[in-house]
Amino acid sequence: MATRTREVFDGLARDEAAVGLLVERVGDAIATGIDEYGTLSREALLAGVRHTITFGLAHGRMARLPDRQELGAIAAIIRERARQGLSVAAVLNAYHLGGQEFRIAVAEHALRNGVSPSDLIPILELVQRWLDAVTVMAATVHHEVGVETARQDEARIGAALRALLDESVSAEVANMHLVQLGLDPTRRYAALRGRVAEGVSIAEVQAAFGTGVVAIIERHDVVGLLDSLVDVPAELGTFGLGPFRRAGDLRASAIAAGRALTAATRLGSRGVHRLDRLRLRALAATEPEIGRIVRDRVLTPLRAKGRYGEDIWTSVVRYLEHGLRVEETAADMHVHPNTLRNRLAHFAAETGVDLRHPADIAEAWWVATAYPHPFDDPVPGATRAATTAASS
Repeated sequence: MATRTREVFDGLARDEAAVGLLVERVGDAIATGIDEYGTLSREALLAGVRHTITFGLAHGRMARLPDRQELGAIAAIIRERARQGLSVAAVLNAYHLGGQEFRIAVAEHALRNGVSPSDLIPILELVQRWLDAVTVMAATVHHEVGVETARQDEARIGAALRALLDESVSAEVANMHLVQLGLDPTRRYAALRGRVAEGVSIAEVQAAFGTGVVAIIERHDVVGLLDSLVDVPAELGTFGLGPFRRAGDLRASAIAAGRALTAATRLGSRGVHRLDRLRLRALAATEPEIGRIVRDRVLTPLRAKGRYGEDIWTSVVRYLEHGLRVEETAADMHVHPNTLRNRLAHFAAETGVDLRHPADIAEAWWVATAYPHPFDDPVPGATRAATTAASS
C-alpha cells in the first residue's frame, strides 16, 4: 500500500500542469471564501499555497507525516500571515479550504491512474492526517506570534508611556508619543501609576480602567494615561491618578500620580487615589520627619501608660472621627460621656495636646492618619505604616 501511495503522489508531483491548476484552485477558494485574505496580493497568496502543496506532495511521496523539524518549513508562512494581521480563524479556514481541494486533486489523479476506490481510502486518510498535523502546528505558531506581538506591543507602549511620564519632552515629542499610543494629542489626559495586587493580571486592570492606555512595566507596577475619571475595585490594587493635563505637561501629572500612590500605599488604602482627594492625608503619609516629631509628642507619653494609654488614644481617635462630639463618640464606644471626657482630659495632661485648640487637633489628626496602629508595634516609634512603606 505504501508503494501505491508513493506512486500516486509522485505522479501528481511530476505533473506540473496539474500542480499549477491545483495551486490556482486553492488560491481561488481562499480568496473568495475568506475576506481577510483580500489584504494579500495574488502573488503572495499563490506563493504560500504552492509552498504548502509542494510540502504536502513531498511527504506523500514518502508515505509519511512530517516531523517537528519539517513542519518548521510551513511555520514560517504561518508566522508571516499572523504578522500580516490575519486571524487564527482565517488561517485555519484557509487550510480547511485548501485541504478540500488537495484531497479532490489527489483522488482524481489516483482514480485516473487506476487506483481502486478501496485502495484510495488509506491514501486519503494519509492526506487527512497530514492536514491535521499542519493545522495543529498552524494554530500553535499563530498563538506564539500573538503572544510575541503582545509582548512587543506592551514593551512599545511602556516605552512611550515612560517617555511621556518620566522625561522632560517638548510638546511636539509628547504629541508624537500620544499618536504612537493611539491617543488623540488634542485631548487632556491624567497620568496613572499603580501597583496591582498579587494574582491580578494586566488584562484585568486594563479592562477595569476602560478607555486610555495602561501598561505594566515591572512585575506589579503599572503606568498609564486615562482620558476620564474611573473607579476600580479595590481588590485590583493601589493606584495614584494625577490631574488632567495637555501632552507637554504630562510629566507634572505623573509626579502627582506618584505622590498619590506613595501616600495611599503608606496609608494602606487600595483603589484609585488623587491628591485633591487625599489632601492633608497625603502630606501626613509622606512627611516622615514631621510625622516623627508629632508622633513622639503625642504617643510617647501614652506608651508609658501601657494599656490605659492605648485606651486614651483610642478614645481620642474616635473623638476625632465623630467630629469632636462627645455624646455621639461615647454612644458609639458604649461608654459614659463623663468617661470619655475624663480620658480626653488625661490625654491633654499627659501630652500637652489640647483638643480645644485647632493646631493641637491637627497634630492629633496627623498622628492618627499616618500611624493607624501605633500600639501594635513591638518597637517604640515604629509603625505598621512605616514598615509597610519600607518593604514596598
